Order: sequence, then structure tokens, then C-alpha cells
Amino acid sequence: MKPFIVVLGLLTGLLLGLALLLLNPITVLQGKPAPLTGAVRTFSWAGADYRGLDMTPAGLLGAARISPGLRDFRDPAIRYARAEIINLATEGEEAPLLAVRLSALARPNSLLRARLGVVTAWNIVWSGERSVMAAGSENFWLPLRDGLWSALRGRGFHPGRPLYPLPAVPGLGVPRLIGGAGEFAGRSGGFREEFSAGEEPGTDLIGIRQLHLALE
Repeated sequence: MKPFIVVLGLLTGLLLGLALLLLNPITVLQGKPAPLTGAVRTFSWAGADYRGLDMTPAGLLGAARISPGLRDFRDPAIRYARAEIINLATEGEEAPLLAVRLSALARPNSLLRARLGVVTAWNIVWSGERSVMAAGSENFWLPLRDGLWSALRGRGFHPGRPLYPLPAVPGLGVPRLIGGAGEFAGRSGGFREEFSAGEEPGTDLIGIRQLHLALE
């Protein structure tokens, strides 16, 4: 009987600690996604070929195991990095655009401060020597929080909103364009990523994604 009481006490403490974490008043002070101004182009993608960390809660906390096939990413300098090659689909384009997305864990990540994000760098290439480079960050705290509430209710990890506009990680600045070639040379602007979990429960925070690119 005593071991049962100990286990029950541990589980109760774990659930209460998780509830207090999710109800932390700091979590309501999250910054809102920066507004986009100018001509906005919207791209979408679902999943990607990648190497490096998994976009899961454990991965974003730096606790995920690196698979044997990714030994190159065991080096301390890139252990918490991710490299993706993505086909971006958009209306009005004859073919998907090719993009490279590099990301790494954000240093300020902290569950107690509702920060679970990555810093990112985009390179999007059009045909005809046109390209855009952009840099910023995304905070996945809101989909994580909603997914944990769903799991606590016995529904599996499933963030419930149709779409999550991702704000920048506090203190890391607003996502912005940093360079371009062809018609995008010398242009300024910003971007925002959005996340949707899709229909099936799961801890993968790639899901269905959108990228909104604004050129001023």
C-alpha cells in the first residue's frame, strides 16, 4: 500500500506542477506577432527534408536524442541546430519555390518564462536570379501550452487552434528581411511564420506551416 501512496503522490505533484506551469501569469504576457506592412506573399509547406534537432517539445528543450544517422550533428557547435530544404507552394507561381531554412534553439528558452523557440534564417530562391534572405525567431509556447492541456484532458497532444501566428522570442527582435538579389535587391520588409497542428494528435511542431513575407 505504501508504494502505491508514494507513486500516487508523485503523480499528483507532477500534475499540479504542470498545471501551475501552464497557469503561470507570465504566459499571458507573451508578445504578439509583429504586424506585416506592404505587399504580403503567402507560402505554405508541410514537413521538409531536414537534418538536426526534431521540432518537438523535447527537441526545443534540448533534451531529444540525436539519431545515429545524424552523427554530424553531435558536434557541440551544431548539436541544437536544424537544416531544412523546403518546397514552398504559393498561388500565382508556376512551380514551387526552393528554400533553405536554418534554425537553432533560442538561448532565452525557458518554460518558466513561456519561451520555447528557435532563431531562424531563410533563403528563398525564385527562377531568374531572384532571391530573398530573412532572419528572425519563432516562439512555440502557445501551441505547446494548448497541446499539454489537451493531453491532460486525455485527448493526446493536440493544439486546438486552427492556426497559430508565431511571435518572436522575447528579446530577439522582429523577423525581417536582411538581403535580396534581382528585383528584391535593396528591399526591406518582414515575415511571420504560422503553425497548424492538422487533424491528428502528435508532438511534431512542424505540422502544416505558412510563411508570410512582406515587402515594403
